Order: sequence, then structure tokens, then C-alpha cells
Amino acid sequence: MRAESRSMWSRGLTIIYLLLLGFGVIILTGCGNATDKGQDPPKINGSQEQVNANQNTTQQDQGVPGEKIPASANIATGDLDAAINANKEWQLVDIRESREFAAGHIKMAINRPLGDLKNNLAQISKDKDIVLIDLNGTRAQSAWQVLVENGYDQTKVKVLTGGMLQWNGIVSTAGSISSGDNQSGGDASEALPEVQEMVGGC
Repeated sequence: MRAESRSMWSRGLTIIYLLLLGFGVIILTGCGNATDKGQDPPKINGSQEQVNANQNTTQQDQGVPGEKIPASANIATGDLDAAINANKEWQLVDIRESREFAAGHIKMAINRPLGDLKNNLAQISKDKDIVLIDLNGTRAQSAWQVLVENGYDQTKVKVLTGGMLQWNGIVSTAGSISSGDNQSGGDASEALPEVQEMVGGC
């Protein structure tokens, strides 16, 4: 009887362990380094050059810009917050993937993922000032180039410096992760109010 009880207990613990392990794998799968296109992350086959080559190919697929955008095309989080509070009616275009957008975004932003941006240009007005938003500002530079190459006035197209990470105060202006008191020089010194839900931890 006691042996049977121990056997049941052992099976129960095994099932719980497997469930927890499966749950952990599901969570970590969403936080991997795979690209937004669903590609597998580069495999390490003993050669770091091969890994670097795979990463460079991935970056080209995502449209990482070959050139930097002009400094005048950058807008700080504080300036965007002031424009929102002043009801300047700027178009906020979040170019992250839909799952990233759903995890948290600025309330007034529309979601037009970078990979499909060219097909959605008709939904982005050429008459208004545009602010491009992503997670850290990198993909938004590619989106800036797409818009300018398609006839948008480059003086009206801006990129949110530091993206959603800086908007939420997770990263300061200097690029360091901030702790309880933000040291971003005022750009994100307090939590900005226009965030819909929280940004995911990936």
C-alpha cells in the first residue's frame, strides 16, 4: 500500500514537472532571437563567422538601413509627449509586428509592420507629420527610408529615439537600463501616460 502511494506521488510529481517544463518552453519560444518572419535563430556549427553571416543576412531581410537617417529626423520621447498633450494630430505609426504591438503601444498609434509597410502606404497621410515607432529605434530608421523613398517629405517623417523602450523609461537616453529613478535627462523621467497595456519582457 505504501509502495503504491509512493508510486502515485512520484507520477504526480513527474507530471507537474513536465507541465512546468512545457510551459517554460512555450514562454521562452516567444522570447527567442528568431526574426519577426518566424525564421529559426542562427545555429552555431563551430564557426562564429557563419553565425555572424547568418545574423547579417537576417538584418538585411528586416531592412536594416545602410545609411543613418539625418539627426533632424529623430524625435525625443519628451518632445513626442509634449506634441500628444498639445493635440498636434501627428500620425503615430508603430512598425513593430502585430504581436509586439498587442503587448503594449502608445494609444494613438496605428500598427503598420515594417515587412508590409510598402503595401500600406495609402493608409499613411503625406499631409501630416509622422512619427515612426518600434522597440528601440532601429527598424524605424528603415521605415523612415521606405517613406522618404516613396515620396514622403523627409522633414515631416520622424523616428522616436529609443523606441518603446525609452518611451516606457526602460532605457535612458544614454542607453543604459534604468532602475527605480530614471536618469534619462528628463525625456522619460516619469512614466508617460499614453501606453496601452504593458510592453512584454522580450
